Amino acid sequence: MARRRQEIALQTEIETQEEWNEIINKEGLTVVDVYQQWAGPCKSVEGNFKRIKLETGEALLKFALAKADTIDSLERFRGRCEPCFLFYATGVLVDAVIGANAPELQRKIMLNIEQEKKILKEGGERREYTLKDMGPDEDEEVGVASRRHRSSSVFNAITSQQYALGVIRPDAYANGKVDEIIEKITQNGFKILVQQEHHLNEHDARELHRYKMNQEGYEEHIARMTSGPSIVLLLQKTDAKDSTVDDLHELINSDELLKANVDSTPSTDNIHDELVLLLPNIVQRPRTPEDNLERTLAIVRPSALQLYKDAIISRIRDSGFEVTRTSEIQLTQEQVEEFYAAKKNEPFYEDLVQEMTSGPSLALYLIKKDAVQGFRTLLGPADKNKIKEATGTFRHEFDIVDCKINSLHAPSTRAEAHRGLRFFFPEERILTILKPNLTDQQRSEIIETFKKGGFFIME
Repeated sequence: MARRRQEIALQTEIETQEEWNEIINKEGLTVVDVYQQWAGPCKSVEGNFKRIKLETGEALLKFALAKADTIDSLERFRGRCEPCFLFYATGVLVDAVIGANAPELQRKIMLNIEQEKKILKEGGERREYTLKDMGPDEDEEVGVASRRHRSSSVFNAITSQQYALGVIRPDAYANGKVDEIIEKITQNGFKILVQQEHHLNEHDARELHRYKMNQEGYEEHIARMTSGPSIVLLLQKTDAKDSTVDDLHELINSDELLKANVDSTPSTDNIHDELVLLLPNIVQRPRTPEDNLERTLAIVRPSALQLYKDAIISRIRDSGFEVTRTSEIQLTQEQVEEFYAAKKNEPFYEDLVQEMTSGPSLALYLIKKDAVQGFRTLLGPADKNKIKEATGTFRHEFDIVDCKINSLHAPSTRAEAHRGLRFFFPEERILTILKPNLTDQQRSEIIETFKKGGFFIME
């Protein structure tokens, strides 16, 4: 398999309550980017985090990504559009930053890591941070309904094509004008469905402003738009005279503050292309609690693949799993060491590397309700000494007696499954726009057809 070596991830991915409890209770300071599944993590700060980590060389400083949708402790953060960073010092919430404010993040990281080092060395009590302005915890039913309505509003705006995109320029963001600009926009009847930071590269800036190519000052404008992060707004105006796009363009041209600091597309011709460019993670409705199908990875090791390939695939399908993709791969030693880096100190590690490089392996992309734990249960014990007694399991049924390693691999958590699937099946994204005149039933049937064809609706 020809692929470049992946870098070790700076931020640990957290998708379950169990993983959350483990990560935040680790010794040291952990900075957690809490994000929504449909919006994705705040990519613009990753470079700053890498720089801070390299400059400090601090082993006690860790970074993580936490999906609010699937972690019970983060329920109060679900449905929020703005970036949120929580600081945990050996299990205690000690600070937070709302918004992608790079200087403030750096200041608080340096302050809190020094404080934590002092406490670990000299002792002392950590001062617990109280979250403010995060919305009420009481009346939870109202809060849940509000979050669902917000998600539904985004989906409906996109599918009905009743939306506009506004980009608050980097200099306005840096100079603290965002709140003033947003207030001006909302006072004129626009509803902000999504507010998200985005750092344009030169290619994307030119694509976004191609209608200005022949205007004076075009190159200077591109330079300004790539000088730092912008704020992207997904807007809707239900009582628009013509369209949300036309009304936004008219408002910007009629107001000096907005005209100097906000860009928008003058027509609807390329609005969907710009949506993909600026907000690629929200082109489909976010998953609801009812959408509980999971994905997991299965690997048939080389020795078992030679003897049992068809039988294993058949048994997996008979167990209710959809095998949506397969990939037969001859792994190099470097790739095996990368994939199984967490097993390096295990006594069976050398045997594992030898087996995984002895011939081609088969990677399977599986889907089913509760797929991760369900498939682990079907596999049975990983220890070769226990497989003989585990009758009825896949590892017992397809065991290679002379092989020192079990026949099949599967991840034990959703986060591990996600990483494994990305390793063997790099993602590709396609934007599909459903026409606004479809009924709910027609829309559901189309989406279900995509799913059955091996496509996934933006997780």
